[in-house]
Amino acid sequence: MYKYPNVDKLLSRRTFLLGLGKGVLFSSLFFRLIYLQLFKSDQYKVLADKNRISLRLIPPPRGSILDRNDNILALNKNNYNMLIEGTKNISEINETIEKISRIIFLSETEINNIFDSFLTKKKSDLPIFIKKNLKWSELASLNVNLINLSNVFIEQGIKREYPFHNLASHVIGYMSSPQKSDIKKNPFLEMMDTNIGRSGIEQSFEKELRGFPGTRHLEVNARGREIREISKEESVRGSNIKLTIDINLQKYINSLLKDKNGSILVIDVNNGELLAVESSPNFDPNLFTKSISQEKWDELIKNPMAPLVNKAISGEYSPGSTFKLIVLYSALINKIIKPNGAINCSSKVEYGDRNFYCWCHKKKTGCWATQTRTRKVGPELAIAQSCDCFFYELAKKIGINKIAETAKTFGIGKKTGIDIRGEKTGLVPTKSWKRKNIGKSWHVGETMITGVGQGYITSTPLQLALATAIIANNGKKISPKINLKESNFETNEINNDIDQNSNEYQEYFSIIREGMYDAVNKHIGTAYKSRLSKPIFAGKTGTVQVRVITEEERETEIIPNRELPFEQRDHALFIGFAPYKNPKVAISIIIEHGGSGSSQAAPIAAKIFKKII
Repeated sequence: MYKYPNVDKLLSRRTFLLGLGKGVLFSSLFFRLIYLQLFKSDQYKVLADKNRISLRLIPPPRGSILDRNDNILALNKNNYNMLIEGTKNISEINETIEKISRIIFLSETEINNIFDSFLTKKKSDLPIFIKKNLKWSELASLNVNLINLSNVFIEQGIKREYPFHNLASHVIGYMSSPQKSDIKKNPFLEMMDTNIGRSGIEQSFEKELRGFPGTRHLEVNARGREIREISKEESVRGSNIKLTIDINLQKYINSLLKDKNGSILVIDVNNGELLAVESSPNFDPNLFTKSISQEKWDELIKNPMAPLVNKAISGEYSPGSTFKLIVLYSALINKIIKPNGAINCSSKVEYGDRNFYCWCHKKKTGCWATQTRTRKVGPELAIAQSCDCFFYELAKKIGINKIAETAKTFGIGKKTGIDIRGEKTGLVPTKSWKRKNIGKSWHVGETMITGVGQGYITSTPLQLALATAIIANNGKKISPKINLKESNFETNEINNDIDQNSNEYQEYFSIIREGMYDAVNKHIGTAYKSRLSKPIFAGKTGTVQVRVITEEERETEIIPNRELPFEQRDHALFIGFAPYKNPKVAISIIIEHGGSGSSQAAPIAAKIFKKII
């Protein structure tokens, strides 16, 4: 038999090299295992737990909202929701939706929300809501069929409920699902079944009302399905918010604004507490606690009367004749007129190439001035009869910048700082404002129009209520309060520009208040028909034009509001306080396209004062 040379050496060498290779390989594996066990065990334990354990946040019960008498305006109520366990498979979602649709009805909006949640969620093991706020009939049908829906489960949750429905809805606000921008600011929102405040107190005090979420550590399988609960930490309930408003008063005011557009505010003149804030039309915040239909949403946002807008703080209106009180005060402090002074008034003032008409022109009422007769009108009579010509002349002498300066001291043209978002500033025009924003110079005629609360000037109903409270309180400036816990009787600010201790300034406020008294309680007053024997109140009417009245119409006959299209009718305003001798509350009323302030707004004020006092 033939033998290869050196074959034994060749086999020995190969055996050695193979053994060496195996030794190196197994040594590497051995040392790698030691490294992983000793040095990397903590890291991989965390990763393993991350795959095995799922963290779920428990939404905290939201704090309640109450009125000043502890009536609950917003509360939590148990509900039942249907969810599908976390999955990465869209076909599984489709199959589940198809099965559920055979058992209960799923709207197109709900189905779209399911797919939106699936596409946008960051963690695949998080469950997806299929339907919230299940009815008892739906819950019963699902429980019977859950055996055929292995990846579906029912979970008890909490929903927001507003027992008074549309009452004070603009103050309380509403809640809805968080949007992408909300989740970006607070990623925890994606991990909780929770809505967030969208307006009113629900939005302004979102952080306080929400509370602190609890946690659940769940053991899950490779598909993200829950196996067991490992640990649980309970959530912390949000804080209650107690408001200054009286829901019973709010209910009464709401009835007075039925089928009307506008707003009413009632404020405590001593501490700034808002007793009622009503904007009409309003809405039912319960609509938003479930998936609101597109049809209902369109109905709200396309309504020309803007039911979602809080007109009490966001409506900007010409103040009309209510602004005359501030113009008179400006004239008194700037020594344009003396307290016992008077101005010769007719029913028409000619200035330049334009005529400025009094509201009583061609009428038998008013300050009894006609085209052929003049009459000396003093401050009290000018307020009582709302004499336009008196204030045309006064404004022309004061000048727009001084009028603006005085208006700012009463809070007109600037935010009040109320704890509800969406407050507007209004506008108090000046010469520089017009030059900057319109690019034209200011004219004296525009000052005259501003003197009767028309033209560029606008204010909010809240600003008018505060200005009225200042007048009732001899210049004491108060800040509006809606959260009762923040009310402090000793921290009311005093307006530095209104010297309460000056006897001269006290006299000016007395003159204004006396004119407001005459407007309501003397037969010459514009609100005389609305007077009360108890309580005796004082006030000022306002009628704001929303259309241009031609000179020809002025000289013949102005078309009555009732004969005009609704949108061309005047706004009706009234501001006032009661009781006259010891003021407790002030009020501002605006009825959009209501017509005359004396016939529409003043009677409402009388009813409210009678209800309160």
